This record gives sequence, structure tokens and C-alpha cells, in this order.
Amino acid sequence: MIDCDGWIQQFEKWLAGPNFTNPYSQVSIRGYCAHARRFLDALDYDGVEDLSEVSIAMVRKYIRTGQHGEKSKRSSQYVKMATLMLFYEFLSLNDDSLPNLALSYQEEHRAQRERRSGGRGGFKEKRLVPVLSWQEMERLLTHIDRGTSYAAMRDKALIRFILDTGLRASEVVAMSVKDAGDYFEGRIRLVGKGNKERLVRFQPEGVEAMRNWLQIRHRSHPQSDALFVTDQGKAIPAKALHTMVSRLLIRSGIEKSQCGPHLLRHTAASSWLAKGMDLRQVQENMGHANIATSSRYLHLLE
Repeated sequence: MIDCDGWIQQFEKWLAGPNFTNPYSQVSIRGYCAHARRFLDALDYDGVEDLSEVSIAMVRKYIRTGQHGEKSKRSSQYVKMATLMLFYEFLSLNDDSLPNLALSYQEEHRAQRERRSGGRGGFKEKRLVPVLSWQEMERLLTHIDRGTSYAAMRDKALIRFILDTGLRASEVVAMSVKDAGDYFEGRIRLVGKGNKERLVRFQPEGVEAMRNWLQIRHRSHPQSDALFVTDQGKAIPAKALHTMVSRLLIRSGIEKSQCGPHLLRHTAASSWLAKGMDLRQVQENMGHANIATSSRYLHLLE
């Protein structure tokens, strides 16, 4: 079942954040959120349990069909299209493995118009992917280095692990203690989204933090072999990981349009490129099907 409330809350926060040259009014934000919720409700009604299951046919059906099954008015279709363009841009910042179906539908619609009238309109310039600056990374690492409690030691290893590997939240929580050995070697082989295997190569800079964490991990009497566990010894769910990372960023005085593990994933990719890693290796590390997706991180960090 899709977490409609959770997605809409995050979408609303993103719309209201400092992400737009001309900020949206509260009225516009409420309107976009209402339409996005109707889209998610429609998916839920059709039995969709995860956004990765959505197809362009579902997007097409939502845009072109009214609430009572009739064909939507052209003005309504434009509003729905504008909403989904924003919503899918927001989704891509949280999970770059999700295809931008709104953009695909727009291309499909544009192709139909070209066949009728010829010509081709321009493309809207995309906003930059949010990443931490070098100063913000230093601020975050300085903040997490202060603590000495069980949770603080785990958080030190956790944050450095994500910044080193650039793994998705679901991949981070799936790591086992055995995988720590691969981390020390700077190469992790895993099966990510879409059941695709990839080899992530990196320079492990959080070795000391990881070793310290492994020395005390047993104190919570872990109930699984998960690499990162809670104070009660339970594996950390992906949703809880988002809350943990967001809290650490906020406590470090860092406010971004995106505030979670995916922000650290973006930052990892940008720092790899800034340090001279080949773009093809970044593509492999991130698990991107298209190298153009990886190229978004070029020049975000000096």
C-alpha cells in the first residue's frame, strides 16, 4: 500500500522550501498537493502497492479521465499534467531509480502534437540536484563526531558509510555485518533495484568509525545480522533511516529541500566526480541505467 500521507507531506514541504526562484503561494501548494493525492488515491484504488509499479498507461488514464469516468476537460488535463511534472521531479530527488513518467507522457503528448502541426517546443530547464557543500559535509561530520553513546557511535559509522558508498536507503539497511569486510576493501557487490547486480567501488574514509561501531554493536544484543541496528538490537527500517539522517542534518544546522539519506547519496556522487572518479564508474556505483542521469552531478561541487 502506498504511503499517501507520507508522500504528500514530503511533497508539500518540498514545494514550500527554498527550491524555486519564484516561490509558490500557499493556495498553489494546497492545489498541487490535492491533485497529487488524487493521483496516489487512484493508484491505490487500482491496487498499486509501490510507486515503482506505476506505468505510463496509469499516468495517461489519470490525466485524461475525470472523477466520474468521463474524459477530462483540456484545462483539467493541463492542471493534472503540471502537478505530475512537479510531483515526479520531487520523486526523482528522493529515488533516482524511478522513471519520470510525467516527462514520458509529456514527450508522448508532444509527439502527437508534432504529427498534427509540426514543430517542437523547447524543454524546461531542470533544477540542480541538492547536495551538501564541502563546508556542510564538514559541519555534519564534526557534529556526529562529538557523541560517545551507542547511538552516536552507530550514527558516525552510518553517515560516513553512506557518504562513502552512495547506497540507497533500502540498500543501506539491507547490509549485513559480513558486508563490512567488503566496505573496508572499498568494493561492495550487491543486487539493487530492478534485481540488477552492480559493483560499487569507493575510497573508504570512515574505516575508524566503522571499526569502533563493530566493536560495540553487540551491546544491544542484535536480533539479526543487519550491519546497522537500533539501541534495541533491531534492524533499522528504511523509513526510520530517513528520520535518523534528517534529524542529524537538522541538528548540524543544515537545511535543504531534501533532508534524508538520498541527499547523502547525491552528495557521494558529486564528491566522487569532484575527486576525479570516471563518470562511467559513478554510473555503475549509482546503478543508473542512463549515464545522462549520472551526469547531473557534474560540477555541483568544486
